[in-house]
Amino acid sequence: MSTTLHIPPQLRDADAYVLNNSAGKDSAAMLHLWAATATEEMLERTVVLHLDLGDAEWDGVLALAAQQAAAYGLPFEVRRRERGGLLDLVRERGRWPGLSTPFCRSYLKRDVARKFYTELTNRLGVTGRPARIVTALGLRADESTVRSRRPTLALDRAASSGRRQVTTWLPIHQLSTDAVWKTVRASGIPPHPAYQNLDRLSCRLCPFAGRRSLITAARMAPDTALDYALVEDEIRVPFRRDLSMAQIIEAAEREDPGPVRALRPCGAALRTFPHRMEVCAA
Repeated sequence: MSTTLHIPPQLRDADAYVLNNSAGKDSAAMLHLWAATATEEMLERTVVLHLDLGDAEWDGVLALAAQQAAAYGLPFEVRRRERGGLLDLVRERGRWPGLSTPFCRSYLKRDVARKFYTELTNRLGVTGRPARIVTALGLRADESTVRSRRPTLALDRAASSGRRQVTTWLPIHQLSTDAVWKTVRASGIPPHPAYQNLDRLSCRLCPFAGRRSLITAARMAPDTALDYALVEDEIRVPFRRDLSMAQIIEAAEREDPGPVRALRPCGAALRTFPHRMEVCAA
């Protein structure tokens, strides 16, 4: 396993390097390899960016992302959507994200990151030419067919302007899952506890996750599952075309000795899930 990254020559003189860090295993591996490979000058121009997904994220994600950046002495920035998180988006649009319409990624990540690039451009104060910004993502070919087809280096024309040139780089694109975990262990920073039960550190309840992962996540985060069920009932649209949050909760209850207990009033959800009355009243 390589302990360094291949940094393309055209990226070596960038004005800023933005390492997107979700606190997951891939981000952690990318950060560790970058710190081992980049020159001192590159590290001085590096910032670690965490796009905070609010209640959709697992507890402790933000703190772990900050810890990972601090371990390498890198500045850490946090940005989030100003108009609310995922459930606010779902209510506004009257539907859930899907494979053909993953609007959560564009509103909660892409658009928020682009606002940060504007801030960074102003901060850099480059004159006479566009500021050169490299944004690094821990996406890997092994994760999906779609991601395997993504180029490892591409100009982000939509994020670029007359004032900045933003290049998207996938430095660990060809790394295997096994190599990623070996790199994480080499970093000495423990991974998020969610990995004890799940193979990915995505949103707590991600529409793109498999059924087994969603049921496991609902058992781990019953309050969040109920919140999603409430919104599902409110907008009258299932969480997924093939799988409602009500079905996920029911499966989690069947497979777990204890009920999925609510920490908040159940409200309108009882119209659709009357079998939960005794849990909501507790």
